[in-house]
Amino acid sequence: MLVVDQDFSTPRIDGMSQWAGDHAIILVNSRMPTDRRRLTLAHELGHLVMHSQHQDEDVETQASAFAAEFLMPEHVIRPQLRALTLGRLLDLKQEWGVSMQALMERAHALGAVSAQERQDFYKRLSRRGWRKQEPGSDTLPPETPRLAASVGKALADAGLTDAEIRELVGVAPGRPSPFIPEARGLHLVA
Repeated sequence: MLVVDQDFSTPRIDGMSQWAGDHAIILVNSRMPTDRRRLTLAHELGHLVMHSQHQDEDVETQASAFAAEFLMPEHVIRPQLRALTLGRLLDLKQEWGVSMQALMERAHALGAVSAQERQDFYKRLSRRGWRKQEPGSDTLPPETPRLAASVGKALADAGLTDAEIRELVGVAPGRPSPFIPEARGLHLVA
């Protein structure tokens, strides 16, 4: 799967995905904070997994349900979705790495909060100006894939050269590769 960060020049589009032959491609808006990015990636993964052969009129709801279960499995998160204050949701956001809104939607879908509690939550967010930019989003560190780097390190530790690793993983010479760490030279420290 190829994930491409792209500045969409608008906050109105979070991401999109499609199959290109045998390769899954996800485009994700680089303007999004980590919490929204995680949910978008899981949502687009849901589309790739469930809707490559068959689509019906409810694909967005299905992809959202997939993302919610993928990132916040019911059997793990359900006990944590009690007495959801803004402070509690902010704490859960830090733990689960998803937005407070995603947590509220999950709580509502699981029957842990009523429709009225959900509506009141969104009113509180709107009054505070948090619908588009929630607090705590800037404290979630961006996620960086580590699998390719660890595979590259294992190959290098096994004695393969950078050129051999590039050939093995199909990356042209001179092109950046997540399998090959950036060269780090000695730096003068004064």
